[in-house]
Amino acid sequence: MDSYYFIFEVEPQHENPMIAHVSRAVVHMWVLSTELNEARDIALRFLKSASWEITEEKDGYLPTPEQIEGLGSEELSNYQAAQLKGIHAMFYYWHRSE
Repeated sequence: MDSYYFIFEVEPQHENPMIAHVSRAVVHMWVLSTELNEARDIALRFLKSASWEITEEKDGYLPTPEQIEGLGSEELSNYQAAQLKGIHAMFYYWHRSE
């Protein structure tokens, strides 16, 4: 399996408890899969099940070994978490007051 990397812009849906405080977010995701489109589908299902609506896909690709080696400590930790769990998402929020 390969580790695919995605960046999505998302908005919380009415069922999402974050809606009271968050207007939107950018989510960085690592997904283990055998091909890009399957990985994207897994990511989209994950976000939908957590009541996030995707407003834009900013990026989606299979990183090269050199890109993996060059990851900073936080992103490397996210990558490693996906290796164990199959998927990992890190959200960066815009709070309603911003």
